[in-house]
Amino acid sequence: MASSPKIIVFDDDPTGSQTVRGCPLLLDFSTATLQAGLADPSPLLFLLTNSRALEPEQVRQELTALCRRLKPLLAQLTRPWMVVSRGDSTLRGHTPLELEVIRAELGPFAANLLVPAFPQGGRTTKDGVHLLQGEPLHHSAFARDQRFGYPSSDLPQWLEHKTAGLIQANVVVRLKPAESLAELKTGQWAVLDASSPNDLELIGERVLAELGLGRKHLCQSAASLLNGLSGMPSVLLEPREVPPIAAPGLVLVGSHVPLSDAQLVDLLEQPGCSGVEFSLDEPQEPSALRDQLQQLLSRAITPVLFSSRGERPGYSPAKQRDLALQMAQVVMTLELPLGYVIAKGGTTSLTLLRQGLQLQQVRLLGQLLPGLSMVQPPVPHPRFGRLPVVTFPGNLGDRTTLSRCWQLLEAARH
Repeated sequence: MASSPKIIVFDDDPTGSQTVRGCPLLLDFSTATLQAGLADPSPLLFLLTNSRALEPEQVRQELTALCRRLKPLLAQLTRPWMVVSRGDSTLRGHTPLELEVIRAELGPFAANLLVPAFPQGGRTTKDGVHLLQGEPLHHSAFARDQRFGYPSSDLPQWLEHKTAGLIQANVVVRLKPAESLAELKTGQWAVLDASSPNDLELIGERVLAELGLGRKHLCQSAASLLNGLSGMPSVLLEPREVPPIAAPGLVLVGSHVPLSDAQLVDLLEQPGCSGVEFSLDEPQEPSALRDQLQQLLSRAITPVLFSSRGERPGYSPAKQRDLALQMAQVVMTLELPLGYVIAKGGTTSLTLLRQGLQLQQVRLLGQLLPGLSMVQPPVPHPRFGRLPVVTFPGNLGDRTTLSRCWQLLEAARH
């Protein structure tokens, strides 16, 4: 793999490695950690910035600092490299701000390619219009997101809306998967159709061919393009590939999108699960929550620690991160061994890994179910060992997916 391109993925949410396997996910961006990640033989390196949970000025500052630390290390690489800004397949996030920062700090780059299709989750793009299960995405609840809402599923119009007209829809190029990228101009935006994994492979082949000719395009994409760029097929973990699980597990639910609510209700209907609410409205003693979780674990019942349901008006990203940290801190006080954790929601997942377990990186094993990644510490954690953690996006699956994920892990325990 030494001559294959190194694909550096700026991931705005820690669940974005959901179609690949066998690569490092960095939670810490020290020079030493970045050097080790770049030296890893995998074609993929994920930088878990969690920028979707930040305000725009924080995004600009933190990405600028990261790029400036990364740039001299890229200059030392003996293999070609490219950058992907991995974002949400339901169009929530800081596009095009992230690409503007990356282009300014790590360029030069050629065109900007917008590829949000994620066929594994029913997100496809046809004639430049982004769809969810065949329906225009702006008809869905995702388009009414308090921070990242939008009025159109037409991607050129979406870009015009996101930039308050700085990018005009009529100058954005619409391309089919097999169409050439050679005519795109430096800095020009193009949106690419994709309805299947094969379409993403075609796009990946064209991006890599351009890279071989010295034209390094900058990609804003969902997870599926990474399969086409890396040559990794999107396949699920075999039962024998799931780490042995010797103790009961725990489920954390911090995501507040409607699908997460429905999945939580379904999980709490399962025998063997019991809910513990982390109230957003009344003060709670962490020790009391810990005792409830501990009691359930001692009875071999899976505790489901969930934050109160419903989005709070004005509930800022900073408050959401603080909530996730409080929930992670409760988990870290548990005395009994944990067999696994399912973390529902990007901020919930990252906070548990980075601030709860205080990990600098994790190793991606693969997917337990489509879009649900299983990760482990590369070396045993001092308290929790090689604890498997499933990072579960808030917006993925159907009503039963969380329950099926839990059932698979419980089957591995027994």
